[in-house]
Amino acid sequence: MESKTNSMNLAQTRRGFMKTAGFALAGAAAMGLAGCAPSGSKGTAASSDKWDEEFDVVVVGGGIAGQAAALTVATEGNGAKCLLIEKGATPSGNSPFCKGDAIWTKEPDTLLAYLKSLAHGTTPDDVLEAYSQGCSEIYDWVLDMGVNKEEMSVTEPATKDTLDKHNAEYREYENSYAFGYFAIGKNKNVEVKGPNHVQVFLEQAVAEHSDVVDYRTSTPLVDLVQDPETGAVLGVVAGEKNQKRIRAKRGVIMCLGGFEHSPEMMQNYLGQGAAVPGAGSMNTGDGHRICTRIGADFWHMNNAAGFWMAGRDLKNTTYTNPPIFKPAPKGFGITVGVNGRRFYMDWDGYNVREKYPYMSDMSVHVGSRHGHMQFGGEWPHLPMPSTAWFVFDAEGLAQGAIPPSADGAAPDAKGYAHAANTIEELAAKMEVPVEELTTTVSQWNECCDNGKDIFFHRPESTLAPVKTPPFYAQLCASSFLNTDGGPVRAADGAILDYDGNPIPGLYSAGEFGSIWGHYYEGGGNVAECLVFGRISAKSALGSEAK
Repeated sequence: MESKTNSMNLAQTRRGFMKTAGFALAGAAAMGLAGCAPSGSKGTAASSDKWDEEFDVVVVGGGIAGQAAALTVATEGNGAKCLLIEKGATPSGNSPFCKGDAIWTKEPDTLLAYLKSLAHGTTPDDVLEAYSQGCSEIYDWVLDMGVNKEEMSVTEPATKDTLDKHNAEYREYENSYAFGYFAIGKNKNVEVKGPNHVQVFLEQAVAEHSDVVDYRTSTPLVDLVQDPETGAVLGVVAGEKNQKRIRAKRGVIMCLGGFEHSPEMMQNYLGQGAAVPGAGSMNTGDGHRICTRIGADFWHMNNAAGFWMAGRDLKNTTYTNPPIFKPAPKGFGITVGVNGRRFYMDWDGYNVREKYPYMSDMSVHVGSRHGHMQFGGEWPHLPMPSTAWFVFDAEGLAQGAIPPSADGAAPDAKGYAHAANTIEELAAKMEVPVEELTTTVSQWNECCDNGKDIFFHRPESTLAPVKTPPFYAQLCASSFLNTDGGPVRAADGAILDYDGNPIPGLYSAGEFGSIWGHYYEGGGNVAECLVFGRISAKSALGSEAK
């Protein structure tokens, strides 16, 4: 694969541009990341006689990636001291809210071939190779760390002889069978007495190494400390009220997640500023802004696990249907825009798809693969509107269009949906054009009668008519799980600058500059947190003290 620097070579070189601009990236909005940064273009200047504390490695972010990095330092660092800091009182990015599945493989070379197909050239081969190799090691690693194997849910990687057992996100691609899944504490056939989630397990494991890992919550990263001559990252400034300058003798590992809760960044990079994340609230792009100031290059800023139109209450304050939900309730009706018309293949959710044959033609398939949907024969993110309506009838409600309330109250009584005895009356409550909605519902019912969605090709099993009163309309908002963009990551976990060079002493893991730049494989983010948490920790441990 052509090198990143060469493939993005411009008439004016990056280094030349930076000299011309006076390295003023911090104060500029060139990347849309300005507004929350303290002044200064290269982080906080170093002063070796003014450190408040020092550790061998500082890990920023207490999610799966940060915990895996800290645990690696604790168990493989030969006594190295690690500081793990978390912005919230508890981790509140995506890690505690995800399902916890991680992909793993016995054939890293075969998995690598599949990942290259998914990446579409957006991630260098050596980075994908490091990830694939790491996926062949993490299952044994969590066992070595003390996971109860009997309480795990484990799906063995498939082979060419067991293709019927594999269920990859893009199983139409060659080599898509070459991995399985594992989830800590998710075996439904036994009584789980230990940790019931990978995040819980890692936190407990790190706590057992408190002699070498100092884990501090409510301690946000404020800035990175750089050597003013070499640009090497020497430490961090961290803390809420009592900020401290903390030296990291062997490296800082950035595990801050994405920018899901920064509407400005969501709009600038994904055009979805009104989208609603399905997880925690702490991922606000802080680390992105800090790394911008020190000249880090960025990638995959337009990629995310989303978007789909998920059910919300009428005030748009909470999900009425869990954002990660199977079977997809959207199969029990239709979704229309504020104009009363269907506008996409509206049987959607975070991961809704048929089990299509291996190596078949995915350009004619439909579904939602973490928000990627077939559009013109390809599977991009669709630009979802800020508001839509899920329209269904009494039969759809009975089948599960909205989960039943514990007190048995109707959806309209709970403020979960409008209800009406006619489509015309429903349209008035939705404030959509009456004629458009009645026409849309009539056309849909005709499709159901004929057994074929001639407009958007929904599977026959999802053709639920809207005929039986009362009729309901549930508010929908564009929803997603996580963003992937952030600083460019090398195969050894190092963060790269605009010239493609490692920024000394700075590493990353997890969704903070994720490897996923095009299509995404379910379970791949948890695996990435584990894989690059370990890779970056080992790279930092292997560096010489500054």
